[in-house]
Amino acid sequence: MFAFCPNCEKETQQDLINKIEIFNIRGESIPIQVEYYHCQECGEDFDIPREGYDPLEQAYREYRQRKGMLQPEAIKEFRQKLGLSQEELSSLLGIGIATLNRYENGALQSEANDQALSLIMNPGILRQTLERNPGAVSTQSLDRLRRQLKHQEKDCGDLLGNAVNDLGSYSPDIYSGMAPFNVNKFFRAAKLFCYRSRVVKTKLLKLLFYADFYHYKNNGVSITGACYAHATFGPVPNNYETWLAAMIEWEKEIRVEEELIGFYPAEIFISDAPDLSIFSTSELLALEHVSKRFLNDTAARIIDFSHAEVGYQKTKNGDLISYEYARDLQI
Repeated sequence: MFAFCPNCEKETQQDLINKIEIFNIRGESIPIQVEYYHCQECGEDFDIPREGYDPLEQAYREYRQRKGMLQPEAIKEFRQKLGLSQEELSSLLGIGIATLNRYENGALQSEANDQALSLIMNPGILRQTLERNPGAVSTQSLDRLRRQLKHQEKDCGDLLGNAVNDLGSYSPDIYSGMAPFNVNKFFRAAKLFCYRSRVVKTKLLKLLFYADFYHYKNNGVSITGACYAHATFGPVPNNYETWLAAMIEWEKEIRVEEELIGFYPAEIFISDAPDLSIFSTSELLALEHVSKRFLNDTAARIIDFSHAEVGYQKTKNGDLISYEYARDLQI
């Protein structure tokens, strides 16, 4: 085809090139399909200018997806839903307004700022942040946010029952460890792990996985009846975000505190002593075994450990992990 070449400053014969190009984003190799023109006369390549076409932006989106980071539209939607200006949200987060503006418009956020954004999206953390720094937002915004948060708490009454009906009413099979989902056992097991030691979310999710699979390995049935899925950071309970919200916000079973681990803020899960009478002797032994086995392991270590599980290696992202793989469990 003939098109204007800015290097030759005239129309020349050009080829339309369509190929996969590897983008290196913070050490991650990300393949993206790119298109450009190649001038046969001078040998130069030229991007195709069109709205919505930005290979680097596509690479950033894929990187965020792999790392479980927030996409730009999620950040903007969260801020607008709260009725906050960029200045108010940036003040709550402790980051520059120009930085927040870049994130909402597609710039790749740092891991530390992504964690800060994820944390403040938790209503409990948002409430704590507002109480610590009420001057970060206008008086009108502060009053409105307090009303919104209070209203959320009042509306939580039937949420757990609805969630169990919608997400936990499946029939027992190999993906639930041949047991029906028992939300009370699930919550009590999580509380036990959070009571024994202050744990980060990632580690808590792995402890629940190991407790259920270890009990199935030895007894042919899981403890909680939870299904577990393959995720980037290892096996996690299916729909875990709903169950964590239920424990933290709806039922007040677990408390969340923000703590720096290294240079990064993290959610630390804490609970009071749980009622263990709901568990059988074999279930208590399994919970005790898993708790002691990983007591001194960091989240990073248990992630690496879980990645070596046969059930994890034989599945791909989003797949449910069959309890048949419990026979190959490393513990």
